[in-house]
Amino acid sequence: MMAGGAIGWSSKLQGTVALSTTEAEYIATVQAGKEITWMHNILTEFGFALDIPTPLNIDNQSAISVSKNPEHNERMKHLDLRFYWLRDAVHDISS
Repeated sequence: MMAGGAIGWSSKLQGTVALSTTEAEYIATVQAGKEITWMHNILTEFGFALDIPTPLNIDNQSAISVSKNPEHNERMKHLDLRFYWLRDAVHDISS
């Protein structure tokens, strides 16, 4: 939101079939993270200074655990490599 109004939102079916709610939440979180990154980049190009990180809220404890743990998770090993971007982003912010 900016100046009290929504500047970006989306509602659509996931393009990938998830085998669990953890996977579904994790994939949705990756998509939201990519949108946040894009929004930061475009706002920076427009001249807005973004000094603080944007919070990304997740209500699934398993998805939070998967995103914070950069080690290989047995139940998530079949996911496409593009979804591991979130782990790297969380690790970069944490360190």
